[in-house]
Amino acid sequence: MIAGLALGAYLVNPWVAVIGLVLVASCQLPVARAFLFTAFGIVISLHLRSCETRERIAFSQLHPERFVTIEAPLERDWSQRDDSFVLRTSRFRVNGIAFEQPLAVYARFAPPEIAMEAELHAEGFLREGEFGGYTLTIKSQELMSYAGTLPRWHPAAWNRILANRLEPHAREYPDEVALAHALILGRGERLTESMRDSFRRGGTYHLLVFSGLQIALAAALLAALLRRFHAPRASDWLLLAFAVLAPLFIGPTASVSRASVGIGLYALSRLLKRPTSIENLWCVAALVRLVLEPRDLTDASFHLTYAGAGALIFIGKHFRKPFGHLIAAETAIAPLTLFHFHQYALGGSIVTLLMSPLIFAMLAVSALACIHPWFLRAIGVLHRLCTLLNAAGVAGVFAAPYLIALIVGCAGALFAVATLRERRRAVAVTLALLIPSGTAIFRSFSQRSVDVPTVTFFDVGQGDAIAIRSGAKTILVDGGRGERIVPVLADRGIRHIDTVILSHAHPDHCEGLAAVLAKFDVGTIRITPRRFRGDCAAQILESARAPIRLVHDGDTLQVGDVRLTAHVAEARFRRAPENNASIVFRVEAGGRTFLLTGDIEKEAELYLSDIDLHADVLKVAHHGSQSSTSEGFLENARPRMAVVSCGRRNLFGHPHTSVLDALGERGIRTWRTDHNGTIDVEVRDRRLYVRTGLD
Repeated sequence: MIAGLALGAYLVNPWVAVIGLVLVASCQLPVARAFLFTAFGIVISLHLRSCETRERIAFSQLHPERFVTIEAPLERDWSQRDDSFVLRTSRFRVNGIAFEQPLAVYARFAPPEIAMEAELHAEGFLREGEFGGYTLTIKSQELMSYAGTLPRWHPAAWNRILANRLEPHAREYPDEVALAHALILGRGERLTESMRDSFRRGGTYHLLVFSGLQIALAAALLAALLRRFHAPRASDWLLLAFAVLAPLFIGPTASVSRASVGIGLYALSRLLKRPTSIENLWCVAALVRLVLEPRDLTDASFHLTYAGAGALIFIGKHFRKPFGHLIAAETAIAPLTLFHFHQYALGGSIVTLLMSPLIFAMLAVSALACIHPWFLRAIGVLHRLCTLLNAAGVAGVFAAPYLIALIVGCAGALFAVATLRERRRAVAVTLALLIPSGTAIFRSFSQRSVDVPTVTFFDVGQGDAIAIRSGAKTILVDGGRGERIVPVLADRGIRHIDTVILSHAHPDHCEGLAAVLAKFDVGTIRITPRRFRGDCAAQILESARAPIRLVHDGDTLQVGDVRLTAHVAEARFRRAPENNASIVFRVEAGGRTFLLTGDIEKEAELYLSDIDLHADVLKVAHHGSQSSTSEGFLENARPRMAVVSCGRRNLFGHPHTSVLDALGERGIRTWRTDHNGTIDVEVRDRRLYVRTGLD
């Protein structure tokens, strides 16, 4: 079925494949059922694809420049991100048409608190999200309202009542209330980034959010209690009821759903007097979850959940205890963690084992805090102990394994599970899972230096991040927004950065640099002395462990065979002063020149018109905004090719058609990160060679 889900959308004529597989399955062969399951997977994939096509057609009929009215269930609380508030929901309706895709609602104002309301009504611009799903931007509070009331008998109402009981104490105990919300109610919106990072460092973030751990613990306590009173049949019925109620109480989270599916199948098998082995339960639970939510096939949490459980079931019990289970978990989870997050946490399973009693205690205290706020203090004490344990973990960034190696390794492990038994199966699964981890190590060390000068324009969404490499030397100019720059640097084997340069202190250029400074070995940091202010600038100063130097107009920097010359418009601009204060770099590498322009606009371009900025490659300023790239500037630069760094389906409409037309009229070949992905420009024998991440 997994093969059918993965391949169904890519087959030339999927229905021919389905008919062929069903005919083969009709033969009396031992493996015939596998073909039938594959056909079933293709059918599910086709149904999912038809639903997505219907939604795309409905979305295409909406006017892109007009407000739409959406109705969405209130499944979560608002969370603050920078100067905006975000509300996430799993589905929504537009003009009566249901969209079964996630929606992120953004508000530039503080929205009213959610009491017992059931639904959000809002007007705004509906856009496709950069990473899938949709986004809605609300301009003012008058354009939104809450409607309906959760019925008191519904488990979601019980969750909301408990959340509202903790809400008055959030001002005095912000971290403690955030932890209680996450652990007992499944609401992680209040968790700060520092709290999340602490648990990620120790490889224990899965303990922090409401997941299968809480579901399994509660189910085990219920079952043990009833069986102690010699009521096994009542215990099974209660487990089945619990499996239904838990997702309704917490909400439509994947981790809770996976745990509930497993518990429900176990209880159902006992009620039907068809007891099953733990191995079969693992397989059937995974398949049932994929039937309910086929998109989980590419979901990181799905992979990690079933890989970790499978490692304990099929590998751990066949090796020496107690380290057999720990080694098994590390072996199975490591390649998936590297692939999805480009991070490792050595000994994460050991830290998890040590921290589990603290999390169980914090879970119990969080439940008590819903009764009396005094217990919030105890949560703070337990959290400080967890922070100390997480700090002892060894975490870092690393290259991801090649996709083909991950497919081969996981397919080999599943084949071993299906065909081998006992210790031979455990050894075969372990060896198969070492394949992707081994390629990740090879990839990391083989790319630590480049043969020829290379300038890489990373695809970091709506932002700039550029690496200039020569041999083992690396210069990083800007870091994009968020931490997207970290994995792409790790994928290229970059562990040491000689110089980090910030063109100007806007979040889409400098936000990612805080993570770079914290996770990479950096030689020096260079910033502009003008307009260096704001939260992003403060984060860089806080994260910096290397000397900081100011860049002035005319400064030069030599790193290996690469030479950079800085140009800064020193005038004061009334319009867009931060953008126009961007440092412009003329980079000479391998006998060719690159012009990196930050976000300068036409005012700064005019100021720099007296300087010869001729370059072979132009990084188009301000993501291709119509406020930049004037005719006079293009005449001065005279590039042969141009690169636009912008996000897919960004809210600003970058790059503007007038800029693309101006480049096209001059015969300048243009690449875009939103269309081409990460763009590598290599200089070989004074010739430019371009490689793109997407064709």
